[in-house]
Amino acid sequence: MIQKGVTFVVQGPLTPETIRGIYNYKKLGKVIVSCWDTDSEALMAQIPHDIKVVVNKFEDNDEYNFQNIRYHIQSSLGGLLQVETPFAVKVRSDEYFTRMNKFINSIYLNPDAITACNFFFRKTVLFHPSDHLFGGGTKTLVEMLNNSRDMISCYKKNETVKVETLGLSREYTFKWLTAEMTFCLSYLKTKGVDVLSDIKGMSNEEVVNYHRNLIKQHYRLVRASDLGYFLFRYRSNSDRDGPTAFTNEADFLQYNIRSIESLDDL
Repeated sequence: MIQKGVTFVVQGPLTPETIRGIYNYKKLGKVIVSCWDTDSEALMAQIPHDIKVVVNKFEDNDEYNFQNIRYHIQSSLGGLLQVETPFAVKVRSDEYFTRMNKFINSIYLNPDAITACNFFFRKTVLFHPSDHLFGGGTKTLVEMLNNSRDMISCYKKNETVKVETLGLSREYTFKWLTAEMTFCLSYLKTKGVDVLSDIKGMSNEEVVNYHRNLIKQHYRLVRASDLGYFLFRYRSNSDRDGPTAFTNEADFLQYNIRSIESLDDL
């Protein structure tokens, strides 16, 4: 018998997209908004009364925060620790999706995997699944984020961590330890997989094959084109003439950051 029951955790600073997303997500499950004590009171007042709100204390300290990973972990965990359903979906507060049925079905049918989206999920950047939208077993997601917090605890605020210090190579992945990489390695650790130990002594080709098999075993993919109307942000785009958001899958598939369409593309 397939176990069901899902909660959407909308994490990050409140935006108009937060409110729009809530009304779509609550059609399929419970919703928890995990925001900050610095957020707009006007937006806070627009959150429906039947939605649980977790207000996190926003603090600037000396902890590692490349790509805002500390805030990402804190606000995600703040919501996930309040989830009472067996499954959860983590979504960003500045993005939205109007048709999440296929995504939820993927979670129910693959309870031991993480379901992610293909937005900026790249073949050429290993151990770097998209972190904009992901879902799975609630306990697994909590463990993944706790592992992630532990993994970055030895680094400082303005530090950038070269992947070579981890035993990885920029020949097949991003040159810095990113949020996506941290989450991926930490999630695989919950499955009993120690990537950094396993790849010691492997050639690049062997690492690519190892990565492909791991991701296909432990992840499932739902395409953006199956999510109805959507908004994905790309605020970190260093190209001043380039887009900072996408609302059409074809646009980001054709963009210079090549996203996959299927895990078979890896």
